[in-house]
Amino acid sequence: MEENFEEKNEELKNEVVENEATVVDEKGFVVEHDTMDSPQKEEVKPACENKCGRVHWIVEGLLAAAVIALFILHFAGGKKPAAVVQKPAEKGNGEVVYINIDSINANYELVKILTDSIDAEKQKQAVVFQNRQKALEQKASNFEKNYSSGSLNAQQAQYAQQSLQEESLRLQNDYSQAVESLEARYQAALSQIADSLMAAADRVNASYNASYIFTYQTGGQLLYADPAHDITQEVLDELNKSFKKKK
Repeated sequence: MEENFEEKNEELKNEVVENEATVVDEKGFVVEHDTMDSPQKEEVKPACENKCGRVHWIVEGLLAAAVIALFILHFAGGKKPAAVVQKPAEKGNGEVVYINIDSINANYELVKILTDSIDAEKQKQAVVFQNRQKALEQKASNFEKNYSSGSLNAQQAQYAQQSLQEESLRLQNDYSQAVESLEARYQAALSQIADSLMAAADRVNASYNASYIFTYQTGGQLLYADPAHDITQEVLDELNKSFKKKK
């Protein structure tokens, strides 16, 4: 009798342990079972919940960077040091002349065309990325609400998280490519303008035979420039004349 009683008692203990055990399904989700006799109720939680915490990381981690602000400010750096166009020493007579770059930038037709084109593309891309970022933030907010309310099962929650991560990575990659493309256009424009300026300065200098041609810019290192050595207008006329011929 005592042995039978002990065996039954042991079986009851095993049943209690089994009922309280935590079950993990084949997808790695934790399934908690209600031990009551009423119909079973399952609460499914992502297995990474304890490590990842609340889903705010989706917004705070992946979207924290101010994409559009960086995009707009990327090209807002300071002015570059004035360039120096040096003529071969054997051709010069020792004279020094200069070109006012502020005037060239303001009146050279090619500068305006290239600048307007790049600025227009920059503003266009800024709007595109701003809209994409807002859409992604809205999706992340909707996911958080649905998850918190329990309207998503484990599979749906996992799929939504993965989808948001992939979309965020696409946004970051597309942004990087857009910045690189604009940077390449910007550098190409600078190179084109510099080449045309050097060629025009060389043609104008044929009548001066100066040894050095400096570029002067407001706020630059040159504190004073003698107006008698200013060849800006002649170079500007040469630039625009050459540009009109090529149009």
